[in-house]
Amino acid sequence: MKTIKSIVLVFVALLSITAINAQEESGSSLDLGLDVQSRYIWRGLQFGGSSPSLQPYVELSTGKFAFGAWGAYSTGGVSAGQEADLYATFNATDNFSITLTDYFFPSEGVAMDYLKYNGHVLELMLGYTAGDFGFTLATNVAGNADLDSNGDQAYSTYAEISYGTTIGSADFGIFAGAVFMDDAGYYLTSGSGLINLGISASKEIKISDSFSLPVNAALTINPDAENVYLTFGFSL
Repeated sequence: MKTIKSIVLVFVALLSITAINAQEESGSSLDLGLDVQSRYIWRGLQFGGSSPSLQPYVELSTGKFAFGAWGAYSTGGVSAGQEADLYATFNATDNFSITLTDYFFPSEGVAMDYLKYNGHVLELMLGYTAGDFGFTLATNVAGNADLDSNGDQAYSTYAEISYGTTIGSADFGIFAGAVFMDDAGYYLTSGSGLINLGISASKEIKISDSFSLPVNAALTINPDAENVYLTFGFSL
């Protein structure tokens, strides 16, 4: 799909220009790291089989913009659910953001021609926060993984509301997410359903005077699929 190819090329060009400009601007930052999760659970769905997931990331922030790459790779050798994404975020205000994400799902041992449509899904997401509450609305706008029976874009849409607070030394959150217009079964539903309901917690465990390890845990229920997951992870 030419749309996907053009957007990927434009993203890479913008990332290069931003990286050069960031060297001259104060307030720019580069962040990178690795998250290790006992399972890869995304919006109530499990990817990468029943093995831990390694999730590297890198993000360049400058002004109101952030450009990044994120991946997920199963340690169990399962090729399904592997992921390599690019994203660009515009933080319009302290409370409102717009993110464009190119999800790419590579398969080991298979030439997928990255600059063509195979394996790509393009998503537009709006994020809003009000105090301790957060709201997310995300719609697939292109990609061959979200086509209806006629071969047209299905525009599967995900909405989530969340609440976060601090209890003792830990950050605690609750969340609920549902999908609509999922005609292609992108979220494995029959068109709509409550798929992501749960609680999460995170804190830093002090290892030494100079190093603390961020850890997290979540209990996630997918009422539509009648699945439940308890996960644990840490960040490096």
